[in-house]
Amino acid sequence: MAIELNLIKRTVIGKKVNNLRKTGVLPATVYGKHLPPITVQTEARAFAPVMKAAGKTSLVTLNIAGEEPIAAFIHSFQRHPVSRAIIHVDFHAVDMSETVEVDVPVHMKGVSPLVVRGDAIFNNVTTLRVRALPGNLPTEIVVDVSGLDMFDKAIRVSDIKLIGGAIILGLADDLVVGLAAVNRGEVVATANAAEPELVRTREAKA
Repeated sequence: MAIELNLIKRTVIGKKVNNLRKTGVLPATVYGKHLPPITVQTEARAFAPVMKAAGKTSLVTLNIAGEEPIAAFIHSFQRHPVSRAIIHVDFHAVDMSETVEVDVPVHMKGVSPLVVRGDAIFNNVTTLRVRALPGNLPTEIVVDVSGLDMFDKAIRVSDIKLIGGAIILGLADDLVVGLAAVNRGEVVATANAAEPELVRTREAKA
């Protein structure tokens, strides 16, 4: 499903931009390799669902009055230090025929029996750098961890297959998800160390 956002060109710049924000207007800038920066604005409430749907890995079609539609990623945004409301957005316009590199979030599905039993914890990355044409970038990379039932098992870059010519940057043997043993000995030792204190407390009360 295409994600679109309507914008209009902005003439207000500098400190006067704060006056726009007070009226519910969100200032933004669109820039790109083959595009001079364009100062724009939109309604803050119109941007919120776009941000939720697109994140930083899905293309957004920017409809700017007087311009041809522009395909872009949400590159970055600024938040108010107190309210945490988004107060400025930078859009990165892309050429659909040129590859881009984006950090794509990694999500785990399934469960590892070792983790469920409390014998292990996951050792994993949260994003992977991917190179692809803008239209072929995955919005997320999902890895199934249910097969990680032994400590010598792991999911590595070579185990992940992407479609549309997308490539994960890095070495084939780079770890994506692995298991790290939980040292139960430390937990037992800590518990045993506390027991004498509990006994002395009970004796004191007696």
